[in-house]
Amino acid sequence: MFAVRGLIVCLALFGVMYGALSCLMAAAWFAGQRLLRRPAASTASVMFGIRILPFAVSALFAVFFTLPSFLLMERRSLDEDATTFILAAGALVLLTAGIVRALKASRRTSHRVSQWLGKPGDGREATTLSAAEGAPALLLVGIWRPRVMVSDLAKAVLSENELRLAVRHELGHRRSWDNLKKLLMNAIPFPGMSGIERAWREAAEVAADDSAVETRQDALDLATALIKLSRSASSWTAPETASAFVCGSSAVSMRVRRLLDWRTGARLPRTWPWLFLFLLVTAIVSNYSTTLVMTHRLTELIVP
Repeated sequence: MFAVRGLIVCLALFGVMYGALSCLMAAAWFAGQRLLRRPAASTASVMFGIRILPFAVSALFAVFFTLPSFLLMERRSLDEDATTFILAAGALVLLTAGIVRALKASRRTSHRVSQWLGKPGDGREATTLSAAEGAPALLLVGIWRPRVMVSDLAKAVLSENELRLAVRHELGHRRSWDNLKKLLMNAIPFPGMSGIERAWREAAEVAADDSAVETRQDALDLATALIKLSRSASSWTAPETASAFVCGSSAVSMRVRRLLDWRTGARLPRTWPWLFLFLLVTAIVSNYSTTLVMTHRLTELIVP
C-alpha cells in the first residue's frame, strides 16, 4: 500500500510538472517563433529538445527524486488529499492516451505503406524498397529498421544524380532517427505544441538536405528534384510516423530557396548543451541527499 501511495504521488507531481512546463514551452514558442522563420540544420535538435523537454524532465524528476524522497521520508499513515488522487488519475489518463495515440499512428502508417508496396520487400536488410504507381515519390518507412521507399514516379521523373541525392536525403532522416522522434511526439500529446512540432519537421527536412549535399552542384540537383516532385505532393498526405521527401508546398519553397543559396562551410557540432547537462547531473549527484530533502518539501507544497 505504501508503494502504491508513492506511485500515486509520483503520477500527481508528474502531471503538475508536465502541464506547467508544457504551457511554459508553448508560451515561449508563441512569443519567439518569428526568430526561426528560416531554420538552420542545427535547429532540428533544438526544436526536438524543446518539444521533449517537459515530458523528459517531469518523468526523470518523478522517478529519480520524487519516488525515492517519498519512500525515505514520508510517514506510513495515509494523509494524501483527494486532489492528489485526481491529479494522479489525470496523469495516468494522459499517459494512456499518448500510448494509444502512438500505436494508432504507427498502425495507420504501416497500413498505408503496405498498400503502396503491394507486396513485401525482397529483403529485410535492403536499404530501399520499390513502390507502385500512386505512392509518394520517396518515403522513409519503419521505426527500428527504417528503409527508403522509392516509387515509380521518382524513378521516371528524376535523373540518376537527383534520385541519388533524394535517397541520401532520406538516409539523413534515418541517421537522425526522425521516424522514432515522430512516434515519441505522438506519444506525448499536449495542447499548444503543434507549432513546435511543425517547426521541428521543417528543421528536420533542412538537416536532411544538408546531410545529402556536399557540393554546389549537389544543392542545385536536390533543389531540382524537389521542384519536379512537388507537383505530386498534393495528391497524398504524409503518414504520421514516416518521413517524406516532399511534404508541403511552403516547406518545399523554403528548402529550394535555401539550396539555391547553398555555400560550402564547416559544420561544427554544438557541444555546449551536453557540457551543460553533464555539469548539471554532476552537481545533482554530488548533492543527492540534499536534493531529496528539497524534493520532499517541494512535493508536499505542490501535491496536497
